[in-house]
Amino acid sequence: MRATVLCIVAVTLFIAASMSPGGAGKDPGAEVLKKIQGKWQFITHEMNGKEATPEELKKMTITFKGDKWAVREGDKVVQAGTHKFDPTKKPGHLDALVTEGEDKGNKMLGIYEFKGDKMRVCFDLKGKERPKSFKAGEGQMSATVERLKKKS
Repeated sequence: MRATVLCIVAVTLFIAASMSPGGAGKDPGAEVLKKIQGKWQFITHEMNGKEATPEELKKMTITFKGDKWAVREGDKVVQAGTHKFDPTKKPGHLDALVTEGEDKGNKMLGIYEFKGDKMRVCFDLKGKERPKSFKAGEGQMSATVERLKKKS
């Protein structure tokens, strides 16, 4: 009887720990989502080996709100979707689902890393194979974005 009670207590504690904040059931990507909220400016952008011009980069921003993102060229949304981060991998893994604009419906597999207020990403645009480096090959896109400072 005592062994049964100890087993029930152990199972109950395990379930409670996995459901509570900071427990085993916590999404490891939640901290990344908190970190990226806001508007970011593209510093570099390369797709299929072609780099964006400085004039194109000046117009390109990405905004993160919750688990959603939107890439804009000026005021026009060119692509938007949702994403999920996995910081337990090295480099970090990032899966993005395009819900609006170019490549709508595609799931892109990517990698990411942070350096201060800059984030670097590389995606396989068709979701076939996660990139191994931050250099965009055929069918891939890489970018570096920098957080825009809030105007005071």
